[in-house]
Amino acid sequence: MTENTQTYFLHIPKTAGTSLRSIVEEQFPKDHIAPFSYMHELADVVKRDKNELVNYTLFAGHMGHTLISLLPRAPRVITMIREPVNRTISRFKNLMRNRGRKSVGHERFLDPEATIEDFLSFPPTRRLVTNFQVRNIALDFDLTKTYHDDDGQEILPKQAKLLSYTRTDMSDDELLAKAKQRLASFDFVGITDRFAESMELLLATFGWTTTMDVPHLNALPDPALTEQTLSSETMAKIEVYTRLDAELYRFAAELFEQRYSAMFYQQ
Repeated sequence: MTENTQTYFLHIPKTAGTSLRSIVEEQFPKDHIAPFSYMHELADVVKRDKNELVNYTLFAGHMGHTLISLLPRAPRVITMIREPVNRTISRFKNLMRNRGRKSVGHERFLDPEATIEDFLSFPPTRRLVTNFQVRNIALDFDLTKTYHDDDGQEILPKQAKLLSYTRTDMSDDELLAKAKQRLASFDFVGITDRFAESMELLLATFGWTTTMDVPHLNALPDPALTEQTLSSETMAKIEVYTRLDAELYRFAAELFEQRYSAMFYQQ
């Protein structure tokens, strides 16, 4: 690693990023790791003095591409991409598991009988999965601005809330093209459903070692709700809402395969 190089783990929620993060953070002294992981915390730094960002070697968290746009030079970027139907199911399970926190602020999801169809029919929660991976990578936010929800109420500028309540003038084709271009420039792109191989490639890419077994943290097993148990109507809805993410996933899988093959089979 050259002097002054920074590294950023761009953590897209529900892509097994919690598991990967434990390995990434093991590589850095604790006092080199930025003590914030969320967009609203980054906004506080930006409003105070964004020059503070040069003090850290590693950033990790839910800050989308916006963090990259704020750094003085491009960091090494690490991310994971997940097949979008499985990510949608995982996002719904996570919401239901944490419903007591009222983090989404919508009473219907405090009901343990709420279904994934409810989740998809309600616009603010549907936006948590609608091409969410593409938008995480393609969009940047001005953290000096104030943002509002559908009712005009000011929102905390968390990445998920910003992506749920803001609009973009970019077309779908433009969003996808930008996401692909940026993803291809990242130093490491892993694939959630090839997690063990992704960890092999991660360690080889950066010359890292780990004392850990390959972890799989924050998993939410539930055999009653899988891709196989969804109705055809629900599957069709998810496929419509995640069309761009499906394209990005295919692109990421090809990119991963090329890099994995080059790393391990063409030496």
